[in-house]
Amino acid sequence: MAKIEDLIQQIPDERLRKGIAAEVKALKKTKKFGLVFEEHLPETVRLPHLPVKPGELVAVKSESGNRLWRVKTIEKKIATCDAAVEGYPSHKETNKEFPVSGLVVVRSFGEPIYPALVPMDRVERGGPDKPWHLLINADNFHALQLLLYCYEGKVDVIYIDPPYNTGARDWKYNNDYVDATDAWRHSKWLSMMKKRLALGKRLLKPDGILICAVDDYEVSHLGCLLEELFPGFTIETLVVCHHPQGGGGQNLSRIHEYAFFCVPPGISLKGKPVAQEEDEWSLQRAGTDRRNFRHGRPNQFYAIHINPKTNKVIGVGPRLAKDESYSKERLPDGSIRVYPIDKNGAERVWRYERETMLKEIEAGDIIRTERGTLKVRVDRQGKFDPIFSVWTGARYNSGENGTTLISNILGHPAAFSYPKSLYNVADCIASFVRDRPNALVVDFFSGSGTTLNATAYLNAGDEGKRQCILVTNNELEVEQSTKLQKAGLFYGDSEFEKYGVCDSVTWPRCKYVINGKRDDGTELSGEYLNDHEMSEGFEENMEYFRLDFLDPDSVARGDAFAAILPILWMMAGCHGKREDCKGSQNWFIPKHAPFAVLIKEKEFRAFRKTLAERKDIEWIFLVTDSEENFGLMRRALGRKFQCVQLYKSYLENFRINTPEVLGQGGAA
Repeated sequence: MAKIEDLIQQIPDERLRKGIAAEVKALKKTKKFGLVFEEHLPETVRLPHLPVKPGELVAVKSESGNRLWRVKTIEKKIATCDAAVEGYPSHKETNKEFPVSGLVVVRSFGEPIYPALVPMDRVERGGPDKPWHLLINADNFHALQLLLYCYEGKVDVIYIDPPYNTGARDWKYNNDYVDATDAWRHSKWLSMMKKRLALGKRLLKPDGILICAVDDYEVSHLGCLLEELFPGFTIETLVVCHHPQGGGGQNLSRIHEYAFFCVPPGISLKGKPVAQEEDEWSLQRAGTDRRNFRHGRPNQFYAIHINPKTNKVIGVGPRLAKDESYSKERLPDGSIRVYPIDKNGAERVWRYERETMLKEIEAGDIIRTERGTLKVRVDRQGKFDPIFSVWTGARYNSGENGTTLISNILGHPAAFSYPKSLYNVADCIASFVRDRPNALVVDFFSGSGTTLNATAYLNAGDEGKRQCILVTNNELEVEQSTKLQKAGLFYGDSEFEKYGVCDSVTWPRCKYVINGKRDDGTELSGEYLNDHEMSEGFEENMEYFRLDFLDPDSVARGDAFAAILPILWMMAGCHGKREDCKGSQNWFIPKHAPFAVLIKEKEFRAFRKTLAERKDIEWIFLVTDSEENFGLMRRALGRKFQCVQLYKSYLENFRINTPEVLGQGGAA
């Protein structure tokens, strides 16, 4: 309805405008079953690195919110613009002039965008056998679309901790902080979440799960949304006592938050491994059910023979008929006969029938204690405790293991509010990846980088090679953002960006915990709860990218190969150190990564010959505009390679924000 109401205001005929507005008002009073919200609210993104040109949709840098203008002409660095609503010219304000330097290009969600991953930094400590973790500084809506090219249907677990929509101006919608006075506050949050969850779901494997943290402000709404987006899944709700000292709330002091687990059919979560490798269970069945007595299971009533000198179980007696009498006397060799008779004299049964019992005895798993009780040794290795629905204890305290932990890592208080406890996130993820040492974990609301810290922590515990992909924007807290804008610094300016959460918290934290020290050489102090010294760091590799957007008009045909090369490396699994391609080449085969790119198709024969020298290549990208030629080359290469066609206009290969990428329904 918000979009419709904006369009109604553009109707020049006052009578018609008021008439339609009245009908819409009446329509809004109707109610449908289920979660009701304005899921088509418009959403835009500012692209500060694109040039301002005639025809572009722009915003004024110094203005918050989503007031848009369409550039008509540019003369002497002055842009003449018409006001626009949802990208369409408005009759109200025309021919308004702005300095080009004060404008920023805007794209509505749904307009094609050409992405490029710009390398920012890296840390390498895991060696060639470990995959590379990724941090992408971007709006997650666009980053998710790019990830679909590389990882659709390949992700084991998505863990996200989205903004909680408390009304405290802690997140933005269309370049404006959302506060408690915003009448569309809940609709904006749900609209934002639905777009991203729908894309995220496509990343999951058929047996992959989604974990989403949330608090009381949106828990009921999010639960309904997940039921809608994940039909057939089991949706479990976990309560975590993360703030035991309490806080917030109008009438109740809140100490808890939630996590939703969306689990596909047939998949089970696993709690922590049991503390002991073996357990001993009573060999005699207990309980009042008739199946625990001789008359209920006569085949499980017989004698077990014990050597009285060694107290060891040596065999079993014959099968007895249902009412057959039996002897308790010793055997001729002096062995003792023991029957499943309880202290009240009732004839019970053993846990197993004779044949199974003989196998257990042969394996040495049936024992007699010093008190004369018969037990069976049960190997519980590989067994897991149940996951309880409420988590309590110091382990999950987000003060000590969240805020204080990050401050200790960075060496100063972090400009990030309410980080999760490291062990909260680690235990959530571990519930699904304990037996998946090569799992792929994605967090597209990565905030302070706790998910990377948790993944590295889990890998260190079992020598796993789990890979983590983080996505976060470079948002600033409202006070800092306002201060910088008053100083003439805006989103996209390097002096503005360095204060953003990704540059000032997320990447430094990831880099420091892997290295075990800060950039100035000071070692991290303390240890994790598994006694791993923080100064030891982790044997992991990680690369940091910024998602940028290219102007297709300013890039010559075929000259954008360097811009998409990191994306090809991602498609090949982020294995091996990423390398840049410099200068014009016939093909590109990196030294360490398992992929190759044929740039000039006429050199296919020589390219194929060169491939024979590399046994580790798994992916091959063939640059050709001809599907027929691609088919011929793919068949010539054989089935051992994963072959992908790339168009010669490289930007077209990974264009996002199109209906094809977004799926049915477009960008809403």
